[in-house]
Amino acid sequence: MTLERDIELLKSVPFFDGIPAEPLKLIAFSADSREIEDGRFLFSAGDAAEGGFVLVEGRIDLVDETKSPPKVLDRLGPGALIGELALIVETKRPATALAVGRARVLAVRRSLFRRMLGEYPEIAVTLRDRIAERLASLAPEIGRIRDVMEGGERR
Repeated sequence: MTLERDIELLKSVPFFDGIPAEPLKLIAFSADSREIEDGRFLFSAGDAAEGGFVLVEGRIDLVDETKSPPKVLDRLGPGALIGELALIVETKRPATALAVGRARVLAVRRSLFRRMLGEYPEIAVTLRDRIAERLASLAPEIGRIRDVMEGGERR
């Protein structure tokens, strides 16, 4: 895939929405392209997360392997950002990522993402606001989960 096509793909990722082409060019140029064969793991639950992955081609299933049989939590296609939290902070992978068919990802290291923020600090404000909106939208769901775990359901 060409650099221009990778930049266009990054523009289509909601997390990067509204970020100018120049910072995305830095990511596209510096990210590592990885091929994952059918049935192979991109990562396993519990692995240290060094950054995120943008799914370029193919499909990746996020799987909870603690269930028997393993449970597919999400099916992701091209343009999905896997592990966005790992772009910002050190964390561990909460689920296993498995290629369904051949897949290709761009691996974006946390250090690369932080370099982009350092070179383009105005982007940090945009992303902070976007993350704050997402957290606020999750608050009702978190409350429902808390209520279920405490034995009752809030109406």
